[in-house]
Amino acid sequence: MANAKTKKSAAKAEKMSFFGQKLQPTSETIRGAAAQDGAEDSDTTMPHTDPETLQPAEYLTKGFFEKAIEGMATKLITTWQTTAEQIKREVRDLSIRTTSVEQHCTDLSSAQEDLSQQLKALQCQMEHVEARVADQEDRARRNNLRLRGVPETVLMDDLPIYVQGLLRAYAPDIPTDMLLVDRVHRVPKPKQLPDSVPRDVLLRVHFYHIKELILRTHRSRADPHEDYSTIRIMADISAATLRCRREFLHTTTELRTHGIRYRWGFPTKIILTRNGKTVQISTPEEGKKLLASWGLDHNPTTGTRSNSPRPSRNMNTD
Repeated sequence: MANAKTKKSAAKAEKMSFFGQKLQPTSETIRGAAAQDGAEDSDTTMPHTDPETLQPAEYLTKGFFEKAIEGMATKLITTWQTTAEQIKREVRDLSIRTTSVEQHCTDLSSAQEDLSQQLKALQCQMEHVEARVADQEDRARRNNLRLRGVPETVLMDDLPIYVQGLLRAYAPDIPTDMLLVDRVHRVPKPKQLPDSVPRDVLLRVHFYHIKELILRTHRSRADPHEDYSTIRIMADISAATLRCRREFLHTTTELRTHGIRYRWGFPTKIILTRNGKTVQISTPEEGKKLLASWGLDHNPTTGTRSNSPRPSRNMNTD
């Protein structure tokens, strides 16, 4: 029993002596602490004393921390200065590149503006050239007449005799030697037309005034010749001129509906006389405004038409 008590007392004394013992720092712990504080070398941040003999109160002083913080600040300032210089260089490079890109965009914008002006000029020239070509083509067709509705039973060899009879019916007072036809033939018809529709007949009258006389007579006769009642006689004009005239369709329709005579001019425009005043309509928009100013019963928005009866062919001057 006494031995047991003695052993317990000895173990307790040894334990108390172990916890009461002062821990001495080693060289490794000192260097590790200095490295964590940002010091580059333990020799520059520690006093010239053997670390094994130093006590904590001797090296953890105000001077030690000031040197450690000063070293860390110096390193941070150097790093910041290097980074700032690099950023400045990159900003200068970007500024130079941005200036170059802006100048290039300015040059492109100027070139695009010049090209746009040249394009507009070329478009005006092209429209003028197309109008002149269409006018030359129409002049080459001045003596032509187009007959629509001639039955296909009239063969090619019989066309000259058929045409002579038609001309004689519309111009009975003209001498036979004046009713000369240079050529006559059929022309292909559009693909969208059914097979039952006969092809048009194209003929060239030798004398221009005879051609105009026949055209006016056909338009003004209320009772066409019984043998040619189904035949329509029209002027032969180019496809380009037809496309331009179709744009004035609503205007010409209203003019015919209200009995206003008109004629076509060059380039494509409508020329008419009303109340002793000659008026020219160069665009469809001008036609709409003119009809509205005259108070004609036409609504271009809804497309309503006048209730006036459609006049006879004597008003069709197309």
